[in-house]
Amino acid sequence: MIKRTSFATTLVLALGLGAPLVAQAQERKSPLADAPAIRRRVELRDKRFEIGAGITSTVGQDFYHAVMVTGRLGFHITDWLALAAVGGLNLTPKFQTSFTERLMDVLPDMPKNDRTPTKAQALAGMNRIGEVVAGQLELIPFTGKFSLFSKLFMNYDFYAFGGPGLIDFKADTTCPPGDQPSCAVTGLKVGANFGVGAHLFTNDFFALNLEVRDILVRNNPAGRDADGDGIATDRDLSWDSNIMMGLNLTFFLPATAPVSH
Repeated sequence: MIKRTSFATTLVLALGLGAPLVAQAQERKSPLADAPAIRRRVELRDKRFEIGAGITSTVGQDFYHAVMVTGRLGFHITDWLALAAVGGLNLTPKFQTSFTERLMDVLPDMPKNDRTPTKAQALAGMNRIGEVVAGQLELIPFTGKFSLFSKLFMNYDFYAFGGPGLIDFKADTTCPPGDQPSCAVTGLKVGANFGVGAHLFTNDFFALNLEVRDILVRNNPAGRDADGDGIATDRDLSWDSNIMMGLNLTFFLPATAPVSH
């Protein structure tokens, strides 16, 4: 009986003394509890302006390719969010696609007794990209660093963007007065701009920028009567995809990137 009482007393004392020690241990915070995931991280985008220029080419156009000189201006609100504007000027207004060349080989020189256009009528109705302007909000969820042969180290990021897009369409001829079966669609068309891009940083202030975008606008690239009413009007417009791939050389300002704590 004495031994059992002594054991019980010892157990109670041990629990009584140990409980405060366990509670104190639980209240203690790890020295890394509030520490950032990466210390001394170079913030390559945060609160920095981006200025760039480059070349962009259309992909899959119906009748005329467009190779454009482009400019880019952006501001990175945070390291993962940015606002940017892009503009492009077509340098190749007469760059016909292979489809157009094949089409000209089969179209007649003189009118037929059907809706088949002549070569001249078809060319008169076709439009091409003149200038492009786009605004975009960029979300940058993926960033990282890689090395080549363990000697060359470079930072990169991937981003998605969206916003308004504008295309100014041009043509060689304008529609004469009266009802026409072919009428080139020209002028400014407003639509949606969206796509993906990436930066490849060679140092803190210079990067290669790649973008793939689609500007979706209402257009009639052939300028032909599409609804069968005998005349080409705005009723013949439909949503038209304009895919572009571009490469820019961009500079970030200030030239020195901030470093996290």
